[in-house]
Amino acid sequence: MIAENLVFPVEQTLPVSYLKSNFWKCNFTSAEKPLQYWILLPNNVKVINVNAIEHPELRLTVLGQYSTVDDSAYMEVQVLYEHIRYDLNPSDWLLKKLAIMGETILNVREIKGTSTGKYLDVLTYRQWPGGEEMISRFTVLKDSDANLSGANIFCVKASCLQENYNECAYTLLQIAGNWDFIHKSNWQMAELLYPFEYDFTEKVSFYVPESWDIKFETDNSKTFSRFLLTHDVSGENKGIINAHFYSQSAAARANEIYEKSFGRLSDFKSTISPLTPESTLNPSIAELCVATGTIKYEEEQSAAYLKLYILKTTAGWYYFEQVGPNPNLENDFWEVNKRAMEMIIDSFNNLEFTQTEPVKQAVNKPLIEEAPVEKKSWLPPGWKSFLE
Repeated sequence: MIAENLVFPVEQTLPVSYLKSNFWKCNFTSAEKPLQYWILLPNNVKVINVNAIEHPELRLTVLGQYSTVDDSAYMEVQVLYEHIRYDLNPSDWLLKKLAIMGETILNVREIKGTSTGKYLDVLTYRQWPGGEEMISRFTVLKDSDANLSGANIFCVKASCLQENYNECAYTLLQIAGNWDFIHKSNWQMAELLYPFEYDFTEKVSFYVPESWDIKFETDNSKTFSRFLLTHDVSGENKGIINAHFYSQSAAARANEIYEKSFGRLSDFKSTISPLTPESTLNPSIAELCVATGTIKYEEEQSAAYLKLYILKTTAGWYYFEQVGPNPNLENDFWEVNKRAMEMIIDSFNNLEFTQTEPVKQAVNKPLIEEAPVEKKSWLPPGWKSFLE
């Protein structure tokens, strides 16, 4: 049973003198340079194992394990990682891992990088088969891998028994908040980015991950233009983003743009939430509205995830339609597609990723559903209707 009044400190209050005398810096160098890290640990927490342990069911590798070696309150620390090929938010990555592990999220703090995505600091509860009730604090970082390309996502898991948690809370905070890559690069992403640039009613620009292709319509004009972004892996499509650009005179409200663009999909059976305003830190966007839903393919007993973004600037309206696999535990293509779309929004006419206000803390729950019926592609027969 989860105890009440479990604290979730986010600022360290232990005196510096105490930290200096009661913690030591562990440097892990038993792997290739991109996997080497340092972490601050209490003096009574020592190395248990630094031989890599694979967990295929989690798609994770444990690089280091540490635990208390005296009679004080038991604590254990693990450093885990996964190599990724396509960029995604470390926050989405961690939420999925926690769902697979069976951890119950108690509290969460979101940290938004300027351009590298979203990160999480999470407190969880889990009861093990032997009856032990553990509280864990997870943090996550990402860095590119110069040897393999792509990137490595690392997380630190610092745990103790629930009965000792409030006594250990600030120690777990210190552990989970003080670690990093020894050879940290200047590029904390799995892919390079390239700028999309187009001379519309205004000069339009935004970043796209290099694994995505962009197709231009041949009849684009200054009043209406269409583009298709596709993410293909080994010849199979894993995500598309339709983009429709309208001049400012095309509509007075976002709902009118919605009717113009989404209305073309009336032949598909879809469910979609109401169009809802959403805040954005991008100073180039005057208005942003979103809607989320699914498009169902009854013959194939499956459905595609759908999210619409309609944004307004001082010179135009821009409709983006993200379609791809639903969230699932089998692969990360939903997370990859989400990250690509968020990068477009964050960099839209804002290639410096300028932010207009401090990032607010947010609580996000994982979007995990049952895995869809397996098939060669998530796209249904007649999928090209999305392009029309």
